[in-house]
This record gives sequence, structure tokens and C-alpha cells, in this order.
Amino acid sequence: MSRLVHGAAGALSAGGAFLRACRAASICLAAAAPAMADPAQAQLTSQQDAYLQSHQISPGALTPRYLSGAPGGGQKMLKTQQTLQTISPGSTLPYWSTTVTSPLDHVTYNVSMVGSSPYVTKPANTDITYVPIAVRLHFPGGYVFDPTTNANCDTRSASNRFFYSPIFRAATYTSNGVNVSAGVTLGTQLVSAYQRANFWDNVKGSQYGIRLMPKQSNPIVVDYTVTYPDSQVVSIASQCGKKNNPFGEMDINEYDALVQSLAAKYATPTQLPVVLAYNVVLVDGSLSNCCIIGYHNAVPVTGGTQIYAVGTYVDPGVFSGISDIGAWSHEIAELYDDPFVQSISGVPGGFSNDLTPAWGHLGQVGGCQNNLENGDPLTGSQFAVTTTVGGATFTYHYQDLAFLNWFYRTPSTAAGNAGSFQSLLPPGGQPTVCQ
Repeated sequence: MSRLVHGAAGALSAGGAFLRACRAASICLAAAAPAMADPAQAQLTSQQDAYLQSHQISPGALTPRYLSGAPGGGQKMLKTQQTLQTISPGSTLPYWSTTVTSPLDHVTYNVSMVGSSPYVTKPANTDITYVPIAVRLHFPGGYVFDPTTNANCDTRSASNRFFYSPIFRAATYTSNGVNVSAGVTLGTQLVSAYQRANFWDNVKGSQYGIRLMPKQSNPIVVDYTVTYPDSQVVSIASQCGKKNNPFGEMDINEYDALVQSLAAKYATPTQLPVVLAYNVVLVDGSLSNCCIIGYHNAVPVTGGTQIYAVGTYVDPGVFSGISDIGAWSHEIAELYDDPFVQSISGVPGGFSNDLTPAWGHLGQVGGCQNNLENGDPLTGSQFAVTTTVGGATFTYHYQDLAFLNWFYRTPSTAAGNAGSFQSLLPPGGQPTVCQ
């Protein structure tokens, strides 16, 4: 089990000490082997350098954003959509459902979340199998964004950092002064710790949580050539002491089709495909509509409903307030609490499942929003968490996450009676329906 502390950044030790520590952990993934050098790629170096020099942007100049719904759903208020396909969820990730009556508008809402119910007499842990996939994205001009080779600002690969991160490794977490990992054998993964904090009054003293377990020890490495015209490569100037680090912008429809195809090939509807990209963000329809760094979705497939989340692992300094696992902490948490994103009719509440009284004017939401997207009110917040493995350290960054009680304005049953995992939101939610 890794130990999480606040402290300075460092690097995980290489070689045997790191692997021995990994084998001792409750979850362990080996990084994929680096790709062999391509002679044709080396011949393009001077031409690429000239291009990158002329396409520089300053670190932090790009504006990151997450979709508040499935791709194509936009950022508007979500309503029942009769045009959506009427289907049953069938086989999918394990989930539970309940109803919540908000004292704010006196409406009873249907809620569904991944895992098992925290309201039963003996709340239990739920294991979910995930399929680790690392995708090498080949852009025109010979640029390759490869999660399996050393990252621009690191001595290890994005794949190595990501699959050894607190998203997948068990540790001990405190939420609003409460040790929410207490009593859990081998500790809790990051988002499982959040979910325990979300329902703390009901689950304290139990093994309740959601544990991600790998289908295989090594990530599946996939090569894909980007073809859509609204894609490009720019360079991040003066980042981590280097110049002209390439950064990719890819069409969201092309990437989403790739993710769904990989899910169909390597995962089942009862498994969670985790498709890792490195330093590539998504654009929607044009290069000016950048930079989408995450979303989650639920789509009908043969035999059931495939649930998945999309995120990118980014170097420090590309975005202000978001790096490494920041996007993934946002999207995995939203996948847990709003798994069907108002796109599957067969769950309790149908297309209105996981709607809430309207809230907004904070985080990434400039107007009003009415769905249970627990990352959106706190987009841009950042907390450091340092892993200690085999005596060496690395500092990751995750964001705060809103609790269920905050959305529905119900009395808090969460850790520390706060409104969010790390107390950036007060209890009780917004006092009026957003307008």
C-alpha cells in the first residue's frame, strides 16, 4: 500500500526497488515498454522544430474545459429528450438507485450511482474491472504523442505515472478532518475515498467503496493515426525548462469513435475501459472550440450499456490549475455519480435520471446547470497528494468534488458535514434555484 502525504514533488525510483514496492501494493500495473525509435521520425526533427517554433503558445494560455454531458449534449440545461433512443441498460457496471426529495423545490428526483447502495444495513465494497489502454496518437507531420515513453517534464512515462496514480493505488485519505479510509483493509483509492466521504454517516466502520481492479497487468498499447482536418499540433513555450514541447488538438468526434471502438474490442459492458492519452486535448467542430480535456458517456452496445470516461494526462504548466490526474479525478468521480448522463431511458427516472435543482455561477458553470456532475462546481481547484513508493515520491494533483447533499440542498450526511470532499463548498448547497 502506498502512503499519501503533502510534500515536494519527486520521482519514483527506477528498477527493482520500484517493482518490489509495486508487487507489495494491492493494485499493480507495469508500464508498457517504450516504442523503438523510428528513423523516419528522426529525419523530420529540424523540420518539426521549425514548425513548432512558429506555432508557440505560452504555458497556461489554453483554456481547459469539461463537457457537462455526453458528447453533443453541449453545456446547456439538460431536459427530458424524447428524441433519444428508448433502451434498457441491460448488462453494465453495477449500480444502485434511490430517490431524493429536495426541500428547495419539493421535487422528488431519481438518482443512480455506480457501486452498491450505502443505505443498506451493511454497506459493502464493489469491485469493478477496468481495462488499461494507452493510445499513441500519430498526427500529420510526424508528431507522435506517446504515453509509453518518458514525458516531456518527467523521468517516467505518462502511462507509468497514471496507472500507478492514486486513481488506482490504495492509500489513506482525510476529508474535512475525517479519516474516511478508516477501517478499510489496504486503504482506499482516491475516488472511492470521495464516495465514502459522500455518504459517511451511513458507511463509516464498513468496507464500503468502489475498487478498480485491472483486467491485466500491462496496459494495452494502441497506435492510431489522426485524420480529421480540424486537428493540429502547437508547441508549449518555455515549459519545465524546455522549449517547443509539442501539444496536440484532436477532433472530439474522431476521438470518441476511437474510444468506443477500443471499448468494443477490449472490454465488456460490465467492465470500464480506461483509455489514456498524453498531451492531447479535444476540439469540437473547429480549432477555435478548444480545449476539452474530459467527459464521460453511456452508449448502447450489444447486450447492454457501455459506460466510459475520457481524460488526458497533461504536463505541468500547460493549463492553470490542472495537470497529471486532474482531469481523471474529475471524470471518474462524475462517472460514479452520474453514470448514464441522461442518455439511457431504462434506468429509474429515464432521461431525467440524476437531474437536480438548478445550480450554477461557480466552477466551470457560468450560467445554470441541473445535473449531478460533481466535478463541475469545482473545476480549477487543485490539491496535491504525494505518493511514497519504495522510498521515492511523486506529487499528483486532483480536484475537489461536490457531495450529493450540496446538489439537492438536503441535510448533510457527509464527512465533516461539508459540501465537498475538501471543504471548498459549504454544506446546504445554494439557497435558491439558479436563474
